[in-house]
Amino acid sequence: MAADTLQKLAVYTSWANQRVLETLEKIGDKVPATSLHLYSHLLNAEVIWLARIQHLESPVQVFDDHSLTECRRVHQSTFERFIGLADSTAEELEAEITYKNTKGELFNTSLEDILLHVFNHGTYHRAQIARDLRQNGLEPVNTDYIMFVRERSK
Repeated sequence: MAADTLQKLAVYTSWANQRVLETLEKIGDKVPATSLHLYSHLLNAEVIWLARIQHLESPVQVFDDHSLTECRRVHQSTFERFIGLADSTAEELEAEITYKNTKGELFNTSLEDILLHVFNHGTYHRAQIARDLRQNGLEPVNTDYIMFVRERSK
């Protein structure tokens, strides 16, 4: 993988998560519970993976629900940390992290693969949120990677 690709994906993920958060905040009280649940889950997964990487207990569970205010706090506490991790050396990225999944099963996975998983996981759930908003008559924000690229090139 090109040295800066992981960094771009980290910055993109942060950008996209921020755009979704801002959209949900604009919708306010009319945010469908399913959209807020999906966004909470996306953020919880990031917190859980950060805890695993640091060999700490996670302060959240996979499906904990949060208010929009709490979502903003969680997002602000995680996004810079992933950008920093993506900037790790090749040796650090190849290092395996030992962790237990939510079922208590033990795994070893490279930091690079964990980061790629987190970034892809976010994309998957942002698409679900967009679909849910549309199904509820609300307009989602475009979080396609190419939109990120175009915005950065301005």
